[in-house]
Amino acid sequence: MSENLKTIRELAEELDVSKQAIQYHIKSLTNKSRQKNDRGIVVLSIEEQRFIRSKVDKQKTIKKTDK
Repeated sequence: MSENLKTIRELAEELDVSKQAIQYHIKSLTNKSRQKNDRGIVVLSIEEQRFIRSKVDKQKTIKKTDK
């Protein structure tokens, strides 16, 4: 496995959001088959991470401007 792949938990911790928030954004991805690591845990490619990161960043920006 590539070291660039991250689990849902790792990405959630990095972005300071819940795993559920990451899973919500995964639903928007076109690729329906998910890669898994040797332990059977779903891992996200660099492209998937970038997509989710952009979505989370947009939501955080919107929340900041709403205050």
